[in-house]
Amino acid sequence: MARKLPELGERAAAELAAGWREHAGAWARQRLMVMKLVAQHELSAAQIAEAVGVGRSTVFRYLDKFLEGGVKGLLHREHKGGPVPTLQGAEREVFLEQLRQGRFRRAKEAQAWIKEHTKRDLALSSVYTLLGKAGGVLKVPRKTHAKKDPLAAEIFKFTLPERLAEASVGAERVRLWVLDEHRYGLLPVIRRCWSLRGVRVHAPYATKYQWGYLHEAMEVDGDNRMELFFTPSVDQDTHALFLRQIGETDPHARHIVIADQAGFHLKPEDPRVPPNLRLLPLPPYCPELNPVEKLGDLVKDRICNQLFDKLPALERAILAELAPLRECGRRVAQLIGHGWLLDQVNAGAPA
Repeated sequence: MARKLPELGERAAAELAAGWREHAGAWARQRLMVMKLVAQHELSAAQIAEAVGVGRSTVFRYLDKFLEGGVKGLLHREHKGGPVPTLQGAEREVFLEQLRQGRFRRAKEAQAWIKEHTKRDLALSSVYTLLGKAGGVLKVPRKTHAKKDPLAAEIFKFTLPERLAEASVGAERVRLWVLDEHRYGLLPVIRRCWSLRGVRVHAPYATKYQWGYLHEAMEVDGDNRMELFFTPSVDQDTHALFLRQIGETDPHARHIVIADQAGFHLKPEDPRVPPNLRLLPLPPYCPELNPVEKLGDLVKDRICNQLFDKLPALERAILAELAPLRECGRRVAQLIGHGWLLDQVNAGAPA
């Protein structure tokens, strides 16, 4: 005959409530939740197990621990110990920070670091295991300019809500954009592709120096529109035309545009800036702050390993790749992501 859950009574319920207030650990909360549901005496053991995500036998195991020793017995864990971790405490945190900063180009360098800081001489295979458990993966570093000022980047992120509020004064409706340009040309882009092991893949190549420029703007929130503009060259006059294109998408709104400080970009005080538009320049050498940078990879993935005879054919391929983003704001929102920019925009939004 299947075992049934007993009625625990008000005293047990009060003890469990006190234990819930005292213990915040996930494993402790899970055990206490099981017993709180048992104390309510409304669900079967199978229903409690499904609700909490444990097995039916675990429900009765927790029940026996509670009946024998109360909350203290329920939360008592017998740990017989295990191997001592190679890295723990402060040493582990320092090691993880080295990984975050990309200090190890090879596993041998991590091996040498561990030997120096822990006096433990690990085999290289053990170092690979340790790197994997720590979440380490091989990555190609993103280039960062030697003149970049990390503090300026952090200040821009921190003060963005205040600057957005200042640029929005007097506007009934505000639309926020991020803007950038990418160069494309007939010189082929070569990238990795799938093939069979042992087979050398070839991609067509020809040296052709013909270029064009794609101006791109994505709306950070709201409709998440995308605006594009192809030009044969870049200068302040073409940039002014693209800003006018953005402003004309909604003439009655205030458009705030975040962009870098390229020499061909207009300054905020330039008279060619449309009257319904405000510019927020990014700090120098901080492309990682601009989500539009992701479009460059999308475009290159589409046109790589191919040879185009004329720029119009290349431009049609680029437009075809970006068509889903132009037609669906949700795709633009996915590209913007849920990083610092959206967080700061929401932080500055009126309650």
